[in-house]
Amino acid sequence: MWSQCDNSNPHGDAGGIFGYSETYGGYAGGQAQYLRVPYANVGPFIIREDVPDEKVLFLTDILPTAYWGVENAGVKPGNTVIVLGCGPVGLLAQKCAILKGSERVIGIDYIDYRLDHARKHNQVETVNFTDTHDTGRQLKEMTHGGADVVLDCVGMDGKMTVLEMVETAAKLQGGALGAITMAAQAVRKGGTVALIGVYGARYNQFPLGDFFSRNITLKMGQCPVHSYTEPLFKLIMEDKLDPTDIITHRLPLAKAEHGYEIFDAKEDNCIKVVLQN
Repeated sequence: MWSQCDNSNPHGDAGGIFGYSETYGGYAGGQAQYLRVPYANVGPFIIREDVPDEKVLFLTDILPTAYWGVENAGVKPGNTVIVLGCGPVGLLAQKCAILKGSERVIGIDYIDYRLDHARKHNQVETVNFTDTHDTGRQLKEMTHGGADVVLDCVGMDGKMTVLEMVETAAKLQGGALGAITMAAQAVRKGGTVALIGVYGARYNQFPLGDFFSRNITLKMGQCPVHSYTEPLFKLIMEDKLDPTDIITHRLPLAKAEHGYEIFDAKEDNCIKVVLQN
C-alpha cells in the first residue's frame, strides 16, 4: 500500500504525494522544467527511450488510479458497471472496466463533449444527469435493479444533481455529495461502490443508512500507484490499453495557466492537457 507510506509524510497518516500540498507531505508537483524526487531509489520507473512519452505519461497518476479503482471494486466479467464522471479518470476507468470483462458500462456526466468522447472512444452507454430529475433512480431502472459496481470518479468538486438542488439549494459541507447520493441509488443490493475521486474533511448528510440497509460494500482511498506501474506498462506495450485518446490539448509550459483555465471551465472541448517543455 504505497499510498499509505508511514515515512514520507510528516503531516498526516497518508503517504506523500507530489503536488498535493502540505497535507500530503509538501512535495512540489511535476509540471515544471525540473522535479525534485525524494526516495529516488524507489519511486522512478525506467522507460525505454524508444517509447513515446505520451504513451506512458499517465502511468504516473490517472491510469493506475482508474485501473486500481476498477480492480479494488472487484469488477468481474459480465458485470454491469456505472462510472460517475467522464473526465480523464472516468474515461480511463471505463476502458479498464471493459478490459476486465464488464458486459455493460454506463458513463455519467453533464458535459456533452465528454459524453460524446465516452461513446466514440470507449463505446459505452451514456447518461446526462441534468436531463432527468432523479438520475439515480433512472439508472436503477435501466440496470434492472442496479449496477454490480458504481465507480465515483467525481469526488468533492462534483456538480449537484437536479434533485439535490431542489432539496438543499446549496452545496454541503466539504463539497457536493451528488455522486455519492447517485451511487447509493444506482447500485444493486449487495453491490459495491468505489470512491476514486478525491474527498476531504467530513460530510453532512452522507447516505450511510442507504448503504447499510442494502448491504452495499464501500471501498475508497488513494491509489498505490507503484503497484500498478509495471503491469500497466506491459498492457500498454502489448497494445491492450491505450490511454492517449483523452489528450485534447498539447501546450508549452509557458501556456500552462491557459491550460488550467480551459480545463477548469470546461472550454474548447478540453479533457486532458499535456504540457511540453
